Amino acid sequence: MKIAESMKIIDAKWVEKQEGFRVQFKRYSDGAWIADMVPPEEAAALDSDVTAWRLAWKLAQSTPLSGKEAEEGDMADIRVVDQNGNPIENYATGEMDILNRLVD
Repeated sequence: MKIAESMKIIDAKWVEKQEGFRVQFKRYSDGAWIADMVPPEEAAALDSDVTAWRLAWKLAQSTPLSGKEAEEGDMADIRVVDQNGNPIENYATGEMDILNRLVD
């Protein structure tokens, strides 16, 4: 069997491919935390989990919560999800990371 033929079998019957990725988070607006994501559901999803995690990291770095009160536009509980809203492991750590986690 040729490699191309085996890859067709794997793609069709074994490997579940993600169709896209989104960064899901809570955004502080008008004194409350609201659910949000980028890109929004009506837009095309990102095609790379690496791109999505880099975006998540940059959002977390731009809105750090450590040691301060939440301000307008802050983002918390930032994570990457697939097309079905399932959390995706961070490509760099292999963990189900949540950045800028809110403390309950």
